[in-house]
Amino acid sequence: MRLAEAGARVALIGRSTERLAATAALLAGDGHSSHSADLSDAEVTADLVQGIAKQHGRFCGIFHSAGTALILPARATKNRHLDDVFAAGVRGAFGVARAAAKKDVVVDGGSLVFMSSVSSMRGRPGMSAYSAAKAAVDGMVRVLASEMADRCIRVNSIVAGGIETAMHRDFTESVGSEMVRNYEALHMLGFGRPDDIAHAAMFLLSDASRWITGSNMVVDGGYTAK
Repeated sequence: MRLAEAGARVALIGRSTERLAATAALLAGDGHSSHSADLSDAEVTADLVQGIAKQHGRFCGIFHSAGTALILPARATKNRHLDDVFAAGVRGAFGVARAAAKKDVVVDGGSLVFMSSVSSMRGRPGMSAYSAAKAAVDGMVRVLASEMADRCIRVNSIVAGGIETAMHRDFTESVGSEMVRNYEALHMLGFGRPDDIAHAAMFLLSDASRWITGSNMVVDGGYTAK
């Protein structure tokens, strides 16, 4: 929404047609589009991103924030759990990257931003699969930055702390209130709001970040400073 308010034409991609329609209705301006797809498949994601660029013109920037959380000890984590977490958070991101590497998809000097988490940097019980997926994204960002530098395409991730989103609410409802309070206390500034991430994403997508690439930008309310 913040990008649309700034004058951008936005192409929304997601699994739920209902949520896409609801989000599209909130976008300011004209020329936006919505696309329903399974972002857990790298090939499907890459083909879709290429198709959108062909239909609407090359992207100036792409923000990938798909993912799913899993709270489960490593001893109980099965292949299906790993597949679910990596499909949602890594394969789709790789599909975006593969499409963006083609010259007819992203403009020279464009920007790719991937959503990551402090779980890639800090160990918390039950987060091994999720942490591994986010660490994969952060590592991928550094390699992509070097591969796309010849076209001055910047590639960065946002390493977020606890943000009050629907996925965050699912997490807090699945654990006790005391655990939630203890988790929030780890954030010096408390839990973040979606706008805190939106502003960081807008910065990384804009020319204001023209000299930043290959970075894992921490936006965590002080979580990793402790």
